Parts: sequence; C-alpha cells; structure tokens
Amino acid sequence: MSIGITPRGPRRIALLSFTALVFVGSAVAEQVSLRSGDGEIAVDGELISFEDDTYIVRVPNLGDLRLGAGGLTCYGPGCPETAFELGGQVTLTAKTGGETFSGRLVDIADGMFSVESGGVILSAAVDTVTCSGPGCPPPAVLASSTVEDTVEAEEVAEAPPPVRLPADLVMVGSDNVGEDLMPLVMEPFAEILNATVLEPIEFPDAIAQYIFTPNDGGDPFVIEVESNDSEIGFDRLVEGTADIAMASGPPDQYQVAALKAQGRGDLFDPSQEYIIGVDSVLMTVHTSNPIESLSRQQLISIYTDRTTNWAEVGGPNLSIMPGARDGGSARRNFENWAFGGKRDLSPRTTELDRGRDMRAFVEENPGAIGYSISDNVGDTRTIDLILDCGVVTEATPFKSKAEEYLLGRRIRLYIDNQNPKPEVQQLVDYMISPAADQYVAESGYFSLGIVEDDRALARLINAARIGQPGPVVRDVQDQISAQLSGANRLSMTFRFPTDEFRLDSKGRRDLDRLVEFMGRPENAGRELIFVGFADTVGQFAYNTQLSRNRAEQVLNELRWHPDAGTLRDMRMSAVGLSEAAPMSCNDNPYGRSRNRRVEVWVR
Repeated sequence: MSIGITPRGPRRIALLSFTALVFVGSAVAEQVSLRSGDGEIAVDGELISFEDDTYIVRVPNLGDLRLGAGGLTCYGPGCPETAFELGGQVTLTAKTGGETFSGRLVDIADGMFSVESGGVILSAAVDTVTCSGPGCPPPAVLASSTVEDTVEAEEVAEAPPPVRLPADLVMVGSDNVGEDLMPLVMEPFAEILNATVLEPIEFPDAIAQYIFTPNDGGDPFVIEVESNDSEIGFDRLVEGTADIAMASGPPDQYQVAALKAQGRGDLFDPSQEYIIGVDSVLMTVHTSNPIESLSRQQLISIYTDRTTNWAEVGGPNLSIMPGARDGGSARRNFENWAFGGKRDLSPRTTELDRGRDMRAFVEENPGAIGYSISDNVGDTRTIDLILDCGVVTEATPFKSKAEEYLLGRRIRLYIDNQNPKPEVQQLVDYMISPAADQYVAESGYFSLGIVEDDRALARLINAARIGQPGPVVRDVQDQISAQLSGANRLSMTFRFPTDEFRLDSKGRRDLDRLVEFMGRPENAGRELIFVGFADTVGQFAYNTQLSRNRAEQVLNELRWHPDAGTLRDMRMSAVGLSEAAPMSCNDNPYGRSRNRRVEVWVR
C-alpha cells in the first residue's frame, strides 16, 4: 500500500491508493452483538426486531431477550443503522496484501473508514479493505456513508501530496547506505521497538520517512532518512540537525574538532563510531574485455587521455571509454589513490551522476572502464590493481571483507555523545550486531560476518617475496610454511597506529565477533594463530618484535574478553612476520597504515 500524509486534525495517515466505493441496498438483519459501556451486558444472537428503541435478540439456550437500546452498542451485520455507534474496536486489512491497522473507529463518511490508534488516524476506502472486529458497521451504515452523486463518486480524485511529518530520528549521509541498506532494516528494527512500520513515504531530495506505530499504543515514531553524501551527513551531525550520520569514509579533522569543541565527544571513540560493513571501490570493465589487471600508472594514462586504445595495455583493438562519477566518495577514493587528490575530468571521460549510471555505462559499452562500489558492479567484470611497488591488490570478496583491497572503505554510522534518544543507540547497536549481517549483504555491501579462506596460505607465501632480499624471503617463507601449515585465514584484520598496540573501534567489535565465531560447536578443538605484520619504519629485527607484540596483544584481548569463557583454554599462538608480505606500498602514510596489521588464522 502506498501512503501519504494529510493534515486533518491529529497526525493522520491516509492510504492514498484507496479509492471511493458506492454500496447499494441494505443488508438483511443477521447476527448482532450488544455491549454496554460498563461491560455488564454482553449479548450475542440473532436480531428478531428493533422497535421503540428496544432490541429483541434470539440467544441460543436462552430464547428471545428484550433489551432497551439505552447504553448499548450494537455490532455486527444485523444491526439496524440507527443503532450503530462509533467508537468500537476494528481491524482494517488491505485486500491487496496483508497490511493491517487496528484501532477505534471514529468516523465513516464518503465511503471512507477513519480509524484512530495512538494519535494516528488512518483513512481507508471501504472497497479496498476488510473490516473485522466488534466495531465494524453494518452494510446499511456503509451505504448511507457513500456520496450521493454516483458519477462524482466514480471519479478518482487526485491524491494530495504527502506532508512531511516532524521526525523523531533523522539519518543523513551516504546515498548508498540510505537508499540500499536502511530500507531493508526498518522492519526488523520495528520488532525491536515492538511496533509495526509502513512503507516509506518519499519526498523530493531523496528524503524518505518511515512511520512506526507501537503495538501497545502510544504516539507513532518517525525515522527520516536523507540520502545524499557522507560529507553532508557529517556537517548535519555537527550542526545538530541529524541524529545519525551515514558515511562510507571517516570524518575530516575539522568535523571531528567541531563536534569536540561543542562538548559532544570524539567521532573516533567506539561509543560514537559504528562500523556496520565494508565496501570496495572496484575498477570495472565490460564482460567481453579480457584485461585482468591494470597498474596505477596505466589508469592515470587512461584517465588523462594519453592511452586511448585497449591494445596499448594488452587488450583488444578497441577505443577506451573512461567513465567517472560527477562527485561522491567513490570518486574521491579513486582520485586520491590514482592522482593524489581531486582533479578535473579529461575530455574523453563520460561524467555519470549515480552509481547505477556507472554500472549501466560499463555494461552497455565494450570499451568502457569505470569504478563502482560493490553493490553497483552488476553485470561487469572487476579487475585487480597493481601498485607502484609491485603489490597486487585482488578484487575478490574475501579481500574486500578482510579490508585488503586497496580501494576498500568502511561503512559507518556516527552519533554524538549527548543524544538523549534511546532509539538512536538501539538502532546503531542493532546495525553492528550479527542479526543485521544478512541485510548488509543483501544491500550489496560486505558484512562483518566471519568466513574462512582455504587458499590464503599460498598467497601469503607468494607475497613474502615482495620488497625483501633473497635470504630474508626464504627464511620468512619457511617460517610461514612451518607455523601456518594447514591453517585457513579468517576474514578480519586488526590494525594499529604507528608504534602502538591500541585497537580501533572496529577492532574491538571484531573481537566480539571472533568470540562468538570460535564459540560455535563446530569450532571446538581448533587452534587460533594471530599473525602480526609491520611497516618498514625501523629495523627489520625491531619490526619483527613489534609485529609479534601486536599479535600477542590481540591474543590477550581475546583470551581475557569478558565473554571468552572456555575459549581461554583454546590453543592460541602469536607469530611476528615483521614487514614481510605487504598489502600496500610503504612509501606513503596510507600504505604503511594498511601494512601494520594482525591477521587471524585457524586450523
């Protein structure tokens, strides 16, 4: 059912898909239920007659009872029209689906029911719903409620535009989070609130409102989702006009400082930053294009029109058609990596508004190349990226989940520490729970649910060759083979600042997930191995000890986790591989930050 808002009296929800109906004739008196307001009288039977304000009702085993109409309300199909009174409880069920609304019948006029519940009045055309409950009017009342001019009644009036309600909780930011993920979680979140939620009411500027009606009565609760850009989400959070910022990247230093200056906390604190999934900005080509990988320098050449044919990079003799977003975080991620910052598009580059436009562009043009986030890849083919130092970052789901793909992103929700609304905390807590993983995956992101990779060992041994002299490579490869033989890698990576052992907010919550994963019956008796890595700042020997210390830090954090229980007796070990097997180049701060990590292996 589509819905809109009409400003009549209290907060009123009108089902705009409902149209008017004209009933003809009157119903034959049948079964009735007579109820007194104080509950003392409750009679069910067949109405024999109604004269002089007196009911005669035939009741099984009791015979005919004579009851004065005063103080009684008649319910059921046999009630005379004059005896029907508003105010009874009804349930309206849409004939086209299963949506229901229960409450007190407050009006029936012009072929429309009006039902009130918790301050919300729902209006529905008689012919589009089924009425059940003691408060439903008899057909005679329905007939008298229709409009007199049948021709006018058959004309479908244009629905009034929806009216935007004052929102109780406002979410602003990333369009992909707002449009692809949040609609999927509203219904399960309604269960947490013990409420029902209707389909969203959509407004211009990519704004949608979700109205939650408490199952036990009370005022409705309105969540508004405004889908635009991560930067706008942070700005609105700082302004105080958003309760939750939706983002595909971290805030900048000015946004962090502005919130902190207001005494509203630190956006990087685990109590304010909630990582709900991961994503990657993937380079994509047409499915017929055999190219498997491109280097950063090759991509720069393509996007500056110096390379214009795929044959120049080992592909078919076909003109290259570069595509780029007109803005947004995906473009920022790509340009920051490839060019070191924002740049103007070249003349040959096609500018595309949204992610779905980029997907269609690459799907439809054999010579096209573009970049899309994971949920917009569609029927295109992703390619690997070769970094300047020779590291190959693979475009695989596991690499994205483990945050090893170069253009990976964390999908985040942010709040301030002064928000008094309990629903804000309830929502972000739900979004980081395993219960939300299926919706994160359904939306096209990679959830934080743990999976195993049984091919990771061979890749790690191969990666140990990068950037190291021959003798060191052989020693490291021997160490990897000896200590990780038969082990699978888990899809989580713990990261650290330079010379520190402090876990970030995602790392702390990943520990919770690891405790749950290893506590499953099928993992009983297995062994955990924590493998630490470092960047190239400092001597190899120092970094070996540093990487082992980080691995031991995560091991101890898990062993003394409050929910570890019997996991404390599980076999666990820590390994330090220093600066071997880099995930990224060590010639810049971002690359070094990706190499300072602890991987989790299990056998």
